[in-house]
Amino acid sequence: MKPFIQNHQFNLIRREVTLLQKQVHGIVDRDVELAVRVGVEEKVKNSFNSLTEMQERQLAPIFSLKTEEERERYLQNLRPYRIAFPSITQTDLKQIFSKTKKLKLPSLKNTDFQSLTYLGWKDIGSSKQYLLYKLDGKLIGVEGRYVILTKKNICQVCHRFGDVALVTAQKKFKKLNENDKAFGKYMCYDSKDCNQFIQRLEPLESFLRQIVAPR
Repeated sequence: MKPFIQNHQFNLIRREVTLLQKQVHGIVDRDVELAVRVGVEEKVKNSFNSLTEMQERQLAPIFSLKTEEERERYLQNLRPYRIAFPSITQTDLKQIFSKTKKLKLPSLKNTDFQSLTYLGWKDIGSSKQYLLYKLDGKLIGVEGRYVILTKKNICQVCHRFGDVALVTAQKKFKKLNENDKAFGKYMCYDSKDCNQFIQRLEPLESFLRQIVAPR
């Protein structure tokens, strides 16, 4: 069976598995426990647009997980079915960001591409933020700027509370009579953290579409 679980879906599954363990602990009423388990199972299934019978069977054990060992084994068994972010090289990044002067390249060594929804890195010296994401089947690169918030806040991409930065990027219009327009989003300062908690694509994709969509 081919991989079918994207990173954000795996994050949701992992979160639901953890919550399930906490929610059913101490429940005496069998009907209540059953309702909780059914709810978790449905939430996981609904995170996919469609599932084959084999894919449903692979996810099905979540309904009956009871111990920490079973939880860890369940998540480990899903690993072969996780869809990896496109494997890229620094040469690929140079081509994607070919118009960027003095591009600072990230180290891709030891990168776990299965755990990426998007690739993000910073040029601290120039306060530049770079984002790479597969949008509508095509890898797109966005160059922006970031300003670190002095207080912790909610990331608008993964909805985690932590260290965030305001990331802004400009949409450049081709028409001479139109001015460039800036769009911004509060995002985790460390994109690795963001990739561990993101459970929906819409917030990230809507931000990127504002910047790259043709006008």
